[in-house]
Amino acid sequence: MGLFDGMFNKKKKSQEPQGVPLEQNDQPEEKDKEGFIGFVLLDSPKWDQKAILDTLSRKWGIRPDPGDEEDASEPNIAVIKVNGAMVALSLMPGKVPDGEAERYAAANYFWKEAVEVTASHTAHILIAVVDQKLTPVEQGKLFVAVAASCLAQPGALGIYTSGTVLAPDHYLRVAEDMAHGELPIMDWIYVGLYRGEKGFCGYTYGLNTFGREELEVVDSQHAPGDIFEFLYDVCGYLLNNDVYLQHGETIGSSAEEKLPITRSPGAALDGMTLKIGF
Repeated sequence: MGLFDGMFNKKKKSQEPQGVPLEQNDQPEEKDKEGFIGFVLLDSPKWDQKAILDTLSRKWGIRPDPGDEEDASEPNIAVIKVNGAMVALSLMPGKVPDGEAERYAAANYFWKEAVEVTASHTAHILIAVVDQKLTPVEQGKLFVAVAASCLAQPGALGIYTSGTVLAPDHYLRVAEDMAHGELPIMDWIYVGLYRGEKGFCGYTYGLNTFGREELEVVDSQHAPGDIFEFLYDVCGYLLNNDVYLQHGETIGSSAEEKLPITRSPGAALDGMTLKIGF
């Protein structure tokens, strides 16, 4: 049995996508559109600001702008500027409110212990990277480096971001792509999968942070694993090449393949999405 076998149920608009335990009107708040935000889950309400910033410098070569070093007088808050972008870290001595992280942890079909591990967190680090001068990709890379520096510290259980909770080892492994000149797409974008009325379906969550509409594949005859890889490949193509898809265009992996793109209300997401006829 494959990874995705047996995990899908048929879904109607009023139902939850498989693996995402929420109503359609209970999508993650649109705070991600204001910048990159994430929550590093901790097993205890303590952190080492210096160790995090040292890792950011040593591992990722990222240092505060001259004259903007972190003020140690605030033990639970670190705010620095990097190339003009504001990076804010806040230690929050409590769980992510309202069981939100636990709900979205269930969306991670690659990590069977996601909900259990997430439920054990007692504190979290709120990370925000906001700037209008950097491109979204530059902001996203900075966010991943900061988040990875937090996840490398003792006591980190995972990170709640882009509609799910990711395990530290997964997030750090994907972050390493940046060291090889590649974009950490799987740290930025979540691909949801479910069974539709006439086939398998998939959708992205996270492209809107990059100023793009989310993508959907609806009632495809392809296997779930193929839809998963297809959507990630398209996301990589868009962000690596600064491409924006438009209604009425086509996309394909060869000159012969022309998959139609249509814009319409989301099947699994609120708002308008771009459907690719895959």
